[in-house]
Amino acid sequence: MGEARRGTEQARLLRQVVLLHQEVRIHLCRLMGMHDTDYAALALLMRGRLGPSALASALGLSSAAATAVVDRLEAAGHAERLPHLQDRRRTMVRLLPASQQQVQAEVDRMADATGALLEDFDERERAAVARYLAGTRDALEQWRDDVAARVAARDDFAAADSEAGR
Repeated sequence: MGEARRGTEQARLLRQVVLLHQEVRIHLCRLMGMHDTDYAALALLMRGRLGPSALASALGLSSAAATAVVDRLEAAGHAERLPHLQDRRRTMVRLLPASQQQVQAEVDRMADATGALLEDFDERERAAVARYLAGTRDALEQWRDDVAARVAARDDFAAADSEAGR
């Protein structure tokens, strides 16, 4: 059954959308003068403030690598470190308003272009599109969590194996 679904027109078009998203991301990185990892951090910070360790975890980076990302974002004027509200020993990273507006402007341009397509759909068709997109989002979130769990299990196994070999 899964093989039949992978061959559908919808599946083919979704793969094209995913690939186009990756291409757009490459160009947005170049437009903003940053590396892909820095842009990924910036995208996470669009959702709100994060601590460096949460950023490292979300990006799959070491603490040192995440610190380097935050350093680059700060140096480029995209983000700033702030004291944690409850624990002054910790810091939070916040996206600066100008960078947030720049990213949001690009997101809005894409949303306007794709949203205009829906004007030609009747209510039932729009509901079907929304249902498909919500289901796709849910499936991708589940897949992301599954992959993250497999990576964590692999890393835990490698760490345990390394400790046993000492």
